[in-house]
Amino acid sequence: MEIKIGIKSVAREIRLDMTEDYKHLNQLLQPAMQNSEILDLTDKHGTHYLINAAEIAYVEFAAENQNRIGFAL
Repeated sequence: MEIKIGIKSVAREIRLDMTEDYKHLNQLLQPAMQNSEILDLTDKHGTHYLINAAEIAYVEFAAENQNRIGFAL
């Protein structure tokens, strides 16, 4: 699943390819955002991202099977 995380006062969003499903990610995000904790996410490639949950503006969960158009892989 691809997620996009928008950070307050930052023009670019963070895009992550995750192995977890929506329910599991939502269980991680909700408490972290409510308690202003540091969120530790690991993508499909094993890269860790530490994100200050207090600075998250939005999180977008993309569908698993997206129809991509063009030359992008």
